[in-house]
Amino acid sequence: MKMFSKLFAIILVAFLFVSESNFAQSNDQPLLIVSFNMVPMSDMGKVNKMVDSVFTPILKELVDEKFIFSFGQFTHTWGDEWNLNFWYTAKDMTSFDKFWDEYVSRVNKRNPGSFAATVKYFQAHKDNIYTIRGQYPPPLKN
Repeated sequence: MKMFSKLFAIILVAFLFVSESNFAQSNDQPLLIVSFNMVPMSDMGKVNKMVDSVFTPILKELVDEKFIFSFGQFTHTWGDEWNLNFWYTAKDMTSFDKFWDEYVSRVNKRNPGSFAATVKYFQAHKDNIYTIRGQYPPPLKN
């Protein structure tokens, strides 16, 4: 009987793990994607100028074309070392992937080398993807 109980427990845990992974991948809740960057304070102006002139116009187009719900940039006022950051809200991961492919394509066509020219100022970078559980007002449906 003990062998049956152990086997049942293993199968149950495996089932719960697999079904949770599938739920997370097919979940239709909107996402908040945050890109955190560490930039020397002396270079913040250079990076902000590139963001404003190269990246922001394309991001605005992609929001207007409903690839994503919104985007934004926030910079360090007080707190930790992640001082130049971006956020994006999207319907789901599939929508974000389509947006990102189109974003990179447009930036590279219109401003070749601009990603490399910008990220050279990044001492460190990390991304986080969050599920939005609540938001007011809610994003408009595409």
